[in-house]
Amino acid sequence: MRSLVLIGCLLFAKEALPQLLSQYTQYVFNHFSINPGVAGSKDCLDLRLGFRQQWVGFEGAPTTGWASLHGTLRSKGKPFQGNKHGVGMFVEADQAGNWGYTRFLLAYAYHIQMAQDYYMSLGMFGGVQQMKFSAGESFLLEPDDPAIAGRASVLVAPEITPGIWFYSRKVWAGLAIHQALGNRMKGIGVDARLYRHVMLSGGYKYRLGKHTSFTPSALLKFAGGAPAALDINAMVEWKRTIALGVGYRGGDAFSFLMKVGFMKFFQLGYSYDVTTSRLRVAGNNTHEIILGITPCSKEGQNKRMINCPAFD
Repeated sequence: MRSLVLIGCLLFAKEALPQLLSQYTQYVFNHFSINPGVAGSKDCLDLRLGFRQQWVGFEGAPTTGWASLHGTLRSKGKPFQGNKHGVGMFVEADQAGNWGYTRFLLAYAYHIQMAQDYYMSLGMFGGVQQMKFSAGESFLLEPDDPAIAGRASVLVAPEITPGIWFYSRKVWAGLAIHQALGNRMKGIGVDARLYRHVMLSGGYKYRLGKHTSFTPSALLKFAGGAPAALDINAMVEWKRTIALGVGYRGGDAFSFLMKVGFMKFFQLGYSYDVTTSRLRVAGNNTHEIILGITPCSKEGQNKRMINCPAFD
């Protein structure tokens, strides 16, 4: 626990380290949390509920819960649109030891038809973030350290995340800059701020037959003051009903992934990470579960531009 506390204290040092956002193993099943341009990319409402428990058995290890909802604004009686508007919202709560945050973001995206079966969207997250630090649970070398004096909670606003997203039935690629404003966290720490996180993602769905597909993908993340992080996943899917895959996070973990569709509109995703870094001594396993609900009607699908995006 003391290791996590010391890491937390470093976040409030004069030369503050970046406040790192949560990471997701199933980023392909959770792309709206990464890029606001995804809002409205489906023909119906898209609801995701998720929970992640990292390094099970390690006291004070990170836990994350989130919910997202997005959909398309469409004129009644017009199933096909060349250009369209998407809206949504994303809520996330993360806790690691004595440090945590809650984000509430609204999203807007404008989708432009580039060619048959290809879209580009420009999106934006806008919202607020509440930062929390429990000094009472900390082990301090200097009890009067000014870096932890002040409030235990602070509201940081506004939080802005722009994103650009390209997608079709077979391919996707995107770029998003989270916490683009780099706001200061006044009231917690000394010159502490939210650092920008740049996220690049992409993938391609290969058809292996009438009912089977293979989808390799990658997510590359950059944050000021932290090394670049690369996630690589590959999944095989059958009839959009069951999918199995493996993944690797550079220097951290190997992953096993599974996704199952049931009751027409529901999908359940699960991943299990096997830690390969030194943290495996204290907490080796990470679990992540996501429930997706997409009540898309099959009526008129042949008239729609993209009824089955490659990234879901």
